[in-house]
Amino acid sequence: MRVTHQMLSQQFIQNLNRNNTSMEKLQGQISSGKKFEKISDQPGDALKGLTYRSSLSHVEQFQKNAQDGIDWSTAVDGALGNVTDVLHRVRELTVEASNDTVNSSDRKNIAVEIRSLIQQVGNIANTEYGSGYLFSGTDLNTQPYQNDTLQQTSDNGKEWTIGQGISVNGKVHASSVFGFEVDGNNLFKTMENLAQTLENGENPGSLLNSVDKQMDNLITQRTMVGTNQNLLELAANKLDQAQFLNKKMLSNTEDTDITKAFTDLTLQETALKAALTAGGKIMQLSLADFLR
Repeated sequence: MRVTHQMLSQQFIQNLNRNNTSMEKLQGQISSGKKFEKISDQPGDALKGLTYRSSLSHVEQFQKNAQDGIDWSTAVDGALGNVTDVLHRVRELTVEASNDTVNSSDRKNIAVEIRSLIQQVGNIANTEYGSGYLFSGTDLNTQPYQNDTLQQTSDNGKEWTIGQGISVNGKVHASSVFGFEVDGNNLFKTMENLAQTLENGENPGSLLNSVDKQMDNLITQRTMVGTNQNLLELAANKLDQAQFLNKKMLSNTEDTDITKAFTDLTLQETALKAALTAGGKIMQLSLADFLR
């Protein structure tokens, strides 16, 4: 087959166009930081990228849920710690008032402090958190303690989804803490009975066991909160790792390897210069050159 000057010119232009297209693509990757601009450029990688993005979105939502659970657990543990301190004081006063050397007048004075401590527990029960009340479970807008009475709130604790089919339930709520009954009396009624006994000038020693049982329940509730918090923190650590891996895989799929892209661009520029030099010599040929 005879190779004509026209064929050489056409081949040169085609090669030049391919080289320019490659350079344009590399320059786009460098300037945008992405391997491709349209899905049609690299359908396989684009599909992988969408999968990683979807997975990353789920992980980030699970992270938010876990952090919300950790924050809630921290708030509840702090509130329960305050109630525990109050009950410690109640117990101290009960033991003091149970002494036979304490007269009825002194017991009435102690009753005043007990009444004050009841109000403190009520204030803790009404601790606000976010857009609702900390101990109201799923009934966020129901104030647990109103008119000196513990209200009926949801027994369904808050729940946080921290993975596919994995959730943690905060089973601690107003009913489990303040509504826990000892001899038919919840925490407020236990303290109320104690105050009335002291106001009557009577020995409150028989109520000490009820106070201790309420203390034991508080310890149980705090243990549950601590267990949930440990689970949530462990989940948060794993989710952080999952987020890092998903971001890394997404970056490997979509992001431009800048070093490689610059190297390839340099090679393409070198090839372009060589092609232009060679093409310039070919394109300079004319009919006069063939007639010599």
